[in-house]
Amino acid sequence: HKGDSRVYVNGVLDGATMTPNAPLAIKSPARMYVGGWYRDYRFVGDIDEVRVSKVVRSADWIKLQYENQKPLQTAVGSLVKPGNDFAVSTDAIKLNENQSVSVTAKAGGAQRVYWVLQSDDTESVVAVNQNSYTLEAGRVVGNTSRVLQFKAVYANEVKTKTIPVTVMETIPEPVFMLKSPAKWNGRDTIVVVPQIANAQAMQTAGANKLNITWTITGLAISKEVVANQLVLERAQNSGTLTITAAIDNGGIPTKKSVMIAVTEPTRDPWVYQVPRSYLEPGNDEKPEEGQFFARDDSNEGRLIYSGILKEKAEAVYLKLYADDKLAYTLRDKPGMKNDYSFLATLKPGLIKYKVEFGSITGGKEKLLHTVGNLVCGDAYLIQGQSNALATDTGEKSPPETSEWIRSYGGPSGRGDSTIWVKDQLAKNPRLNLWCYPVWKAQKGEKAELGWWGMELAKRLVASQKMPIFIINGAVGGTRIDQHQPNGSNHVDLKTIYGRTLWRVQQAKLTYGIRAVIWHQGENDQGADGPDGGYGWETYQNYFTEMSADWRQDFPNIQRYYVFQIWPNACSMGNGNGDMLREVQRQLPQLYSNMEIMSTLGITPPGGCHYPLEGWAEFARLIEPVMEQDLYGRQFTASITPPNLLRAYFTDVTRSAISLVFDQPIDWNDELLNDVYLNRESEMFIKGSVSTNTLTLQLKLPADAVSTVTYLKEMSWNPSRLLRGANGIAALSFCEVAVDATP
Repeated sequence: HKGDSRVYVNGVLDGATMTPNAPLAIKSPARMYVGGWYRDYRFVGDIDEVRVSKVVRSADWIKLQYENQKPLQTAVGSLVKPGNDFAVSTDAIKLNENQSVSVTAKAGGAQRVYWVLQSDDTESVVAVNQNSYTLEAGRVVGNTSRVLQFKAVYANEVKTKTIPVTVMETIPEPVFMLKSPAKWNGRDTIVVVPQIANAQAMQTAGANKLNITWTITGLAISKEVVANQLVLERAQNSGTLTITAAIDNGGIPTKKSVMIAVTEPTRDPWVYQVPRSYLEPGNDEKPEEGQFFARDDSNEGRLIYSGILKEKAEAVYLKLYADDKLAYTLRDKPGMKNDYSFLATLKPGLIKYKVEFGSITGGKEKLLHTVGNLVCGDAYLIQGQSNALATDTGEKSPPETSEWIRSYGGPSGRGDSTIWVKDQLAKNPRLNLWCYPVWKAQKGEKAELGWWGMELAKRLVASQKMPIFIINGAVGGTRIDQHQPNGSNHVDLKTIYGRTLWRVQQAKLTYGIRAVIWHQGENDQGADGPDGGYGWETYQNYFTEMSADWRQDFPNIQRYYVFQIWPNACSMGNGNGDMLREVQRQLPQLYSNMEIMSTLGITPPGGCHYPLEGWAEFARLIEPVMEQDLYGRQFTASITPPNLLRAYFTDVTRSAISLVFDQPIDWNDELLNDVYLNRESEMFIKGSVSTNTLTLQLKLPADAVSTVTYLKEMSWNPSRLLRGANGIAALSFCEVAVDATP
């Protein structure tokens, strides 16, 4: 009966409850954890067997199951064989790896028999209630020894036959080294090649099929595996890159590593898209009404106007108007195929441009086409889940918009519905969806940026006097793996990545995206994912892979901005989000162009989604960081959250630890219980700060190997936070190793 919870200990009823909130009032669907919950496994002991039944079990059934699980129990078993013989078919076993051998036994009069295998200080029951057992040697590295035991339980004793086992190594393991350059500029393609020293020996043994797993640490890179070789295409930071190959031919993998010193160029040249008219003269390429042009690193936008004249003319012209005033005129003669091509440059700023195209014959101009409402500025992407989308509040959309804030979307606001896109493209291949966005689109209105996306755009327009283009491609309730592209088909409208890329391509801004702003992770704190973990274990790999794809599809990205999510956001953490936030905190170490912002101190707070004032804080906090990085604005004080650089014991007594941050911090001893040593609370007596170093006195000397954690999501208090001297809440950290010496 739902709500009827009964707990048996050693087969005896120990407690029972009958309430709707009983411990076993299990919801459906539900996840099952044995011995703990998420990363908090406190059970000490062995869990031998777990059974889930769809029927109610009686107390007698529970008692029988307990008796049946006792070591060498005799409550149940096979029929007792007559006689009193006790023997095994062999006294010792010697076999080659990957071979098997069967052993038989006699145990007349035994109530129950067991086969037990001892290997590497472990003992396992491998068979019960059978008088024969087939031993599989498996693969070994070097000759190995094991022990097989046959045990028989009698009424007054347990008899044992011990059989020593020797497994001979006959199949060679891969012997190899990794060949790679010692240095890399992070831009030219290089290759890491495993050089196999014993390929012939493995082939002779029929074991030359290799499995290779590559692991990359230290830096974010773009890579590809081709024919068992690792191709490194681009690095996103300077430093030491460690490449590890784990190679096996069916046995235990052999691992080798190589380190490469990476030095990125101080500045990458701007990459320009090759105009269609350059690839083939006469290709039509014209601006669209309301189009946004991204400025390049030389502070100008490029407008291309090309095609083929329907009627012959002596010349063609292109007139550029800025705020209805003629800026300049370009003239040219049509080509052999009556083709033409113009490249006009635009100054960025709060300027509306218009172009007029026409032909000249006999000294007379003929206007053929006019397109206007063109602007030039900076383009950005917002990606993530619902707190990046920032529309789910139920609050009425304000009427304000801006002619200087633009996006590219559809009638429902984002134009990323697969069915809608295909239908509209079928009707109009030259689909024009340039929009003045609002923060939250209603039916039939304009593109939505989300509350803080719109607020950020407004702030940048006001401070920089620069038109802003933003596509918000976030989707609520999504894990980071759902934001990956579909293999080589990045423009797959069924994926989040593909829909966003399609919109940017239609806006002709793939070469104009200046930065990506990322807020995501609520669904990776403990929700079941495709990798079978909790989310944090694979988060870094998914992010670096995704950023490599961004680099490929948006080659002029200059910066990444990441938010560290709210602890236990949307009540999905259950203790696991502590490590996810630690992974997020460490992401900037892999990049030369990433900043991370804390959400801990945002008020009004949001356990899941923020009220509008809280979302507005996203924009207020990240705007100055973007202005510093992208617009050259200078600040006298730090504008980023305090970030832990290092933790160490102050002396050999290990009675105090020092935490070094990247900027001055404020401290209050009310925070003592929010700092954990080895995940345990109430370990410190007091704390003191000297500029950017916090020193904490321990109640008792600590273990030589220790970790420190700040803020556990299941017990934190939003009103009690470690902050920088600048007032911004510090980034949380989890299980950071404490160095033994200063």
